[in-house]
Order: sequence, then C-alpha cells, then structure tokens
Amino acid sequence: MPRVLVVEDELVLAKNVRDKLRAHGCEVAVAHNCRDALAQTAAFQPDAIILDLRLPDGDGLELLPKLKAEASTTSVIVVTAHGNERIAVEAMKAGATEYLTKPVDLDELQLVVDRTVDHQRLSENLSFIRRQEQSSSGLDRIIGQSQAVRSLKETIQRLTRTRALALADPPTVLITGETGSGKDMAARAIHYDGPRAGKPFIHVNCTALPATLFESELFGHLRGAFTSASQAKRGLLEVAEGGTIFLDEIGHMGVEMQAKLLHTIEHREIRPVGATDARPINVHIIAATNRDLNAAVEADEFRRDLYHRLRVVHIHLPPLRERPDDIPQLAEHFMETHCRRFGIAPKRFTPVALDAMIHYPWKGNVRELSHIIESSILQIDGTRIDAADLRLVAETESAGGGISLQLPGNRTISIDFRNGSPSLDEVEFTILCAAFEHTGQNLSRAARLLGITREALRYRLNKGGEKVKMPPDIVAPTVLKMREQI
Repeated sequence: MPRVLVVEDELVLAKNVRDKLRAHGCEVAVAHNCRDALAQTAAFQPDAIILDLRLPDGDGLELLPKLKAEASTTSVIVVTAHGNERIAVEAMKAGATEYLTKPVDLDELQLVVDRTVDHQRLSENLSFIRRQEQSSSGLDRIIGQSQAVRSLKETIQRLTRTRALALADPPTVLITGETGSGKDMAARAIHYDGPRAGKPFIHVNCTALPATLFESELFGHLRGAFTSASQAKRGLLEVAEGGTIFLDEIGHMGVEMQAKLLHTIEHREIRPVGATDARPINVHIIAATNRDLNAAVEADEFRRDLYHRLRVVHIHLPPLRERPDDIPQLAEHFMETHCRRFGIAPKRFTPVALDAMIHYPWKGNVRELSHIIESSILQIDGTRIDAADLRLVAETESAGGGISLQLPGNRTISIDFRNGSPSLDEVEFTILCAAFEHTGQNLSRAARLLGITREALRYRLNKGGEKVKMPPDIVAPTVLKMREQI
C-alpha cells in the first residue's frame, strides 16, 4: 500500500485529498505546517509527499530539501496557487518530482501520485539490483590463488586504475577462454571496478539473438523500419550509454554484423535501422569468445580488421584443469554459496573428494564445478561429501574419455581410452602392481588384499611382466621384488 503525506494548510482541501487517496487504496497522513511535515516525514517515511508551497510557518521551497534529507528516496509533488515558471524551475532544482497548480483536479492528482510512486519504486528496485550485482561482480569475486588468477587480477587492476576506460573512446577488451572459464566474471570485474561502475552493464549473448533481429536489438530501429516495427526502439548500444556492453560469444557473429560493429567501434556512432542520421555513443565495448579467432580469420569467417580492433587489450582465461591449485578454494566457495542458497547445513569435503576434484579434467571448467557441487549437496543427507557423491566417474564416462578407479589408501588409477585402449592384461597387471606396492611389496599381504592365493598372485605377476609392455620403472622393480620372495 503506497504511503502518502499531504502537507497542506487548507483544511478542507487536505481532507478531500486524504479521502480521495484513501479510497484509492493509499495510506495517508496529513500535516498542516512545516514543523509537523518534518516530524511526519521522519516517522511515516512516505513514498510520496504532496507539498503546498505556502505554509503558516515557512516556505515550501525551503522545506523541500529538509524533507528530502529526512527521506531521500521519497518523491515530492509540489502544489501551489501562486505558481509561475520561475517557481516551477526552483522546485525542480530543489528535488521536486512533479509540479501542479491550484485548483487541483483530484482525479489528475491521483494519477500523478500513482505515476510518481510507481516510478519511485521502480527506481528503488533498480538501485537495489545494481547494488546486488556490483557486490557480487567485483574483482574480489574472482576466486583463486594460482599464478594465472593473480596475473588476471593484476591485469584488470592496471586497466581499471587508469583513466583510459573513462574516455569517450575507451580501449576495447577481448576476453578468450573455454566455456565456463569465467569470461563473464572478468568482464563484470572490469566494469564494476572501473570508472563506469555507476552506469549500465549490458550483457549480450551473440548466439541467443536470431540473425534477423540482431541488428535491431543492437542498434535499435525507427517506427515503420520493417513490418513489425510498430514503434521506435532504442538499441542495446544506446541503452548502455556511459557504461559497458559485453558482447559474449562474438566469434559466432555474422559477417555483415561484424562490418557494422567495426564501424561503430571506429567512429563511436550507431545508425538505427530505418534512420538516415547517425547517433554518437559513449560505451565501453568488451567482447568474449571461446572460439579460436585466429583460425576463424584464416577461414574467412571473422574479419581480420575487427579482430585486431577488438584485441586492443587481450585477456586469456586458462581452463580450470591448468590451475588445479584453485580447485579446493573454488569448491569451498561453491559449497558455502549453495548451502546458504538452499538453507542447507554446511557440509565438508573429504580429502579423497578434494583429490578427485583436483585430478578431474573439468571440461566445463568453473561452471561445471559449481553445478557438480550444487547437485551433490542436494542429494546427500550427511555432512560429508565423498568422491562417490560427486559422481565424477559417471561424468568422465559420458564424455567418452575413460574411467577412474579408487583403490585403498586413497590411490586412484585413471584409464584414458582417448590415448589408446589398454588391454585387459594391462589393466590387471596395473592393479596387481598397485596392490603389491601398497602392501610394502609383501606378496602374501597383497594376495589377501586382492582375494586370491599367494601362488596365483605370483603367477599373474610373472605372466604380466612377460606379456605386458609397461614402462620399465613400473614393471621392473615390482617384478624383481616379487621374484626375490619366491
């Protein structure tokens, strides 16, 4: 229910306005002088104030800034019987949202209050969303202590601390890396840690927009520019004015649109569909792709001049498998985030689970790690997450890469079919050698561990040592030690 404060010294008018707004569903308070208006504003915190400029104990124009100081987000609608253009301008400068003259039409006043409250709440919601986004998108949200992450943070810090990004022609940035490696996070860190943080950040997925609508979405269009253009529309490059536009997956942009984008970057202007005149823009352009643009250029699928124009500043994000030192910290972060999100008691990873994650290839990078942990915490009841709870083996098998076998003593045997299919004899011999080494090269203990007799183990090790082509540093010590015990 909207809260409205009516500051009016004419008792009859104040009562009529109060009754009209209450009938419309508003919660209304009334003040008849400056002193009461300040007290009511502090206590009532209205969404809107209807303010008369002529009050018994003061001037409404002088009162207006004091009211805004008590409730900074409150909208003020000025109403006066002695209005002129100068007073209207002064009221707007003092912070008024609307200006009406007496006699006031109550139906019109109600519409103005509705519009003002809706605009004020929309503005509050937008401010809240921007604050939330900024708090979750800064440089400190890039997690990891590996050399690659430290280098990335240093690059972004150097870029955002200069005045370059505040210029009308800021340098373009190209971010490359595999899907899920954090290109969006890096782009947001550049924006929210830079001089354009208070302006819009517009994320455009170049693969999500149909080719027929891409130009209209990016550059806008005039009314009647094409069949379905019933009204004019601002393009996303205009919506991002003063801020940043992030062109994600730019490697899949069509060649025709590449030419238009190149013109925009070079001349800092756009021409909406159907327009004859260009419009200047002040936007920082960040592009990202998981595609090899050098190869795309050589294949004539991406313009060479646009490629070089985009990579004025080039940031490459290494895949997660190349920075395994970051995995434990990332895993703990996602664990805490998802448990808090779902209202689940905190859980912890076993050492075996952490080791399994460190050695997993993570084809989906950081995004896959987050999803795996999210899935695991929703499907277990205890407080510990083990390697089996992560279901990493199933993920590996589905990717066609191979399997991982967990042996006693936190020992893992990984079989990668992509590098040649091992024979059954090779797999068996590897397990036999692992058991023999695990038991301190004790043939009898190894046999008990494997559930076979000592003679069977001796025979299989001898047979495997002769048949299987294994590296000498693995086969020789094991077989020689075994033969010494015969």
